[in-house]
Amino acid sequence: MKNGCIYIFRFPPFHRRVSRYFKCFVSTIKSEREEKKMEYTLQDAFEALKETQVERQKEIEDTMTVISNNYEQVALNKTCNPEDVRKKQHKLCNSLFNKIILEEPKDYPIPKTSDLHVEVLTELEKEVQNAHQLFEKMKTQLSDIKNDISYLQNKRMGLKKMKEAYLGANELTANTTYNTEHIIAKRIFRTVKKDLHAVVEKLFPENQNFKEFLGELTTSYTRGGNNLYVDVTPETLDFVNFLLEADIIMYHRNDKTKVRLMDML
Repeated sequence: MKNGCIYIFRFPPFHRRVSRYFKCFVSTIKSEREEKKMEYTLQDAFEALKETQVERQKEIEDTMTVISNNYEQVALNKTCNPEDVRKKQHKLCNSLFNKIILEEPKDYPIPKTSDLHVEVLTELEKEVQNAHQLFEKMKTQLSDIKNDISYLQNKRMGLKKMKEAYLGANELTANTTYNTEHIIAKRIFRTVKKDLHAVVEKLFPENQNFKEFLGELTTSYTRGGNNLYVDVTPETLDFVNFLLEADIIMYHRNDKTKVRLMDML
């Protein structure tokens, strides 16, 4: 009441506006989730609520503008006292309240349905459980990988020991073979030397020059390297021809003035 007048404002029922806003909010969120087809997080809910807050503020301002431009003035009689005004106001409030109660709600949210906040928390709990399961799975895989690494390291050590054993056995076999061949070669050499000495004694009795030439050939052969060959001189030419015919010595492939003993093996 102002200046002896009662202002009666006309605006949509409160429960309809609230239900319409809630329905719009829920439908907006659902449509966005269906269109995006992606996980809806708390950050998304917060952004949606901020946008809804801006929209509701705009609607409130528009409603206030409509109210300020659409009201009726009902003058009170001079005989009205403050008690009558309070009774009329009380009667108006009761009438509005009873009207709201009698109206059947059409678009209220369904009772006992999941709230958006609860739904988001449920999704987050599921994600936490999935992350925990993934963590346990990764721990199991890591343990398996460590076991595989340990197995491969042990296998590598075993192969290394097998290699060392094989190389040792191979070296032992090579040394044994070399020693055996060396002994056989020495035995053959002594036999050939003995037979050659007998032949020389028979063909060239008491010929010291031939013995010295054979000794020089033997010494050069044992030295090896570039000292295998002995020079051919006119004094030893007959000995050289005899030994060549007997396949005991051979010429140098590039120098016919040098000879050496044939290989025994």
